[in-house]
Amino acid sequence: MWKRFLIKGGEVMKNIISFLVIPLIFLALAACSNSSNNTSENSDAEEDVKELEVWVHVPADEPEGENYDVRAKEFEEAHENVDVTVEHIVKTGGGSGYNDRLNAAITTGELPDIIALESVYAASYTDSDILLPLNEYLDQATLDSYLDTIISAGSVGDNIYALQSFDLSSPVYYNVDLFEEAGIEVPADENGNWTLDLAWSYEEFLENARKLKDHMGQEPVHMFTENNGWHMYAHSPIIFSNDARMVGENGLDTEGYLDSNNTMEALQFLDTLFRDGIVASTTREDAFALEEAAISFEGPWMVDVFQSEYPDLNWSIMPYPYGKDGHQSAPHGSWYIAATQNTEYPELSAELVAHLTNKDSAIKMEEAAGLIPGHKELLDSSETYSDYPRKLMLDQLVNTNHLKPKSPIFPVLEDALGDIMEGIALDNGSLESLINDAKEKVDREADRFK
Repeated sequence: MWKRFLIKGGEVMKNIISFLVIPLIFLALAACSNSSNNTSENSDAEEDVKELEVWVHVPADEPEGENYDVRAKEFEEAHENVDVTVEHIVKTGGGSGYNDRLNAAITTGELPDIIALESVYAASYTDSDILLPLNEYLDQATLDSYLDTIISAGSVGDNIYALQSFDLSSPVYYNVDLFEEAGIEVPADENGNWTLDLAWSYEEFLENARKLKDHMGQEPVHMFTENNGWHMYAHSPIIFSNDARMVGENGLDTEGYLDSNNTMEALQFLDTLFRDGIVASTTREDAFALEEAAISFEGPWMVDVFQSEYPDLNWSIMPYPYGKDGHQSAPHGSWYIAATQNTEYPELSAELVAHLTNKDSAIKMEEAAGLIPGHKELLDSSETYSDYPRKLMLDQLVNTNHLKPKSPIFPVLEDALGDIMEGIALDNGSLESLINDAKEKVDREADRFK
């Protein structure tokens, strides 16, 4: 009986255990299934977060840096599951620091979604398939809002690769008191303003500069003479204003451009400034601010410097001199914002570029840094650029030619022009030899792209 009981008891126990285990297995399977589903849901949620990385060249505590941070935050708030990180990689002299980091990322293929870049390098980056064509993702109304100069500077061929909410145009500064003392009559319209259409020709500039030299007993015109990117920005417009170019439309051919008669005439004008003792062969720091120069080719940011640090300096601005009628030119350009081909979210990245450079950004940068607003509809309401002398900078930006080469070898062209300018300043050979040396340098690099 014990035996039968044990046997039957065993069967009962086996049935009880089976009864208990099967639900447990189902519970375990359900738990695993739920755990798997939860993991999948969490994973999906994480994947839904689109992370966009932006590199800019300015500190976070400067107006431009602050503006990018504000716009990035706005973009996040307007887009669910979008996270925008702005990294401020401060550029040092000549753009190094930031540019070093950028070049390293290009080499390793680790570029972020959005980058700041000098607008003149757009063609170089485009040739290397680094930038995203923004016009393929942004509507025409958005693009039409920007100034034509901004669209032009950020374009290569038929595509737009970079945008900005503001632009710059450098004037030529002059000392009002020294002009009066030297007996120089300033051209003026009916309102007493030196307007763009009253700019001096090469000959008029030389004639009046000689008067200033006789009065002051020293070089009356200040120019930076070191070989750097400043020559392309500030001095190349003097060449372009004589209906001259450095290279052809393809950005590579120098024959008939860098050595043309028009280019030679423009460089001869610059050479005369140095040979006649109108410009010193070496840079004189603060020469204009200290009234040791009556005319100075300096950046637009000096307006604020002169106003705040040299309140007794009686200065104004004049248009750039020109060579041939109808070909006036003046400096312009700044750092632009572009999307890279590395982005996983091209449409979103293009939209972010537009937001970082929108009208609110333009208003902010005009208020905080005195920069020319880069959207057409803001020009008429701009208080900063409605009156002279600043209005002359706006007129130069909008109404003069901007012919800086769009070339895949722009850095070499920039360096070659620097060689010519430095050679002129130091009297290192004839103009013909300086131009020939520059052509050889450019052509060696250009041959790699032909």
